[in-house]
Amino acid sequence: MEVRFQGDWMEVLGCGVMEQELLNSAGAGNKAGWAFGLGLERLAMVLYGIPDIRLFWSQDDRFLKQFRVEDIKQPVCFQPLSKYPPLHNDISFWLPESGANEDGFTENDFYELVRSVGGDLVEKVSLVDQFTHAK
Repeated sequence: MEVRFQGDWMEVLGCGVMEQELLNSAGAGNKAGWAFGLGLERLAMVLYGIPDIRLFWSQDDRFLKQFRVEDIKQPVCFQPLSKYPPLHNDISFWLPESGANEDGFTENDFYELVRSVGGDLVEKVSLVDQFTHAK
């Protein structure tokens, strides 16, 4: 069954014929099988803006606690989270004055260095604050 929601058709109450290999491995021989589901996860995905159905089977408390609210009428919107555990590192370093060396230094040079060393482990690199001493 499909329902129209916000101008698009969304499948709920999905069903279909099971693959024969699955039935064979379950010992059902050459019988036919049907699978069906309610599709409640799909509705929740749309209502709360959840991008991936696999999050519903997550044991990650960062996902689960987003839906624990004091008041049932309180609006809930999914906040994306990293696939890695939360970790915040602050790095500070000194740079010579601009123009002091011929090559110069840009923020992008540092971002590139971090990404080249950290690879896929680095999710975000950003300049949060900047301090220039008066002297």
